[in-house]
Amino acid sequence: MKQLLHRTRFRRQGFTLMEVSTAMGLMVMLSGALVVMLQQHLTFMQMAQRQSFLAKEAPQIGNILGRIFQQADHYFIYPDGAGARGGVTPVIQNGAAVRLFFKTSSQTTQERLITAETDTSGTSLRFYTPLADGRETSWLICKGLQAAAFNANEGILTATLTGPNGEVITYCGGAR
Repeated sequence: MKQLLHRTRFRRQGFTLMEVSTAMGLMVMLSGALVVMLQQHLTFMQMAQRQSFLAKEAPQIGNILGRIFQQADHYFIYPDGAGARGGVTPVIQNGAAVRLFFKTSSQTTQERLITAETDTSGTSLRFYTPLADGRETSWLICKGLQAAAFNANEGILTATLTGPNGEVITYCGGAR
């Protein structure tokens, strides 16, 4: 009788050890799957963050530049903002500034300037409006670009922007 009781306890303990090892194995597999899922999630989040320029900022920039370019009567491209303000000879391609001319309802001409300005945080596009007293007002179109260039070598005004992760997008417009 003692021997039978001892065997039953042994079998119960063995069966319990088997259950524990099976449960531990399942937990290890589940934790491994969770780690893989977390890595995938982080990878997708990084990809989405890298594409945020194209997904979020580029459409807004395109809307702004498209409206500005389409309202201009004519334009000139300059190597830089200082050249556009100083009246140096315009260029056809790879300019960093564009001077836009707009007709008003009173048939006068107003000038505006869009420049690509580079500093330590990258390249930004700014829109300038000269005032009658010689000062300028400005607002930021976008910032954090790698590069920006204005071209008119195909007969239309284009702005080619290189995003923070090397994405290249070109906006087109031109004089009416």
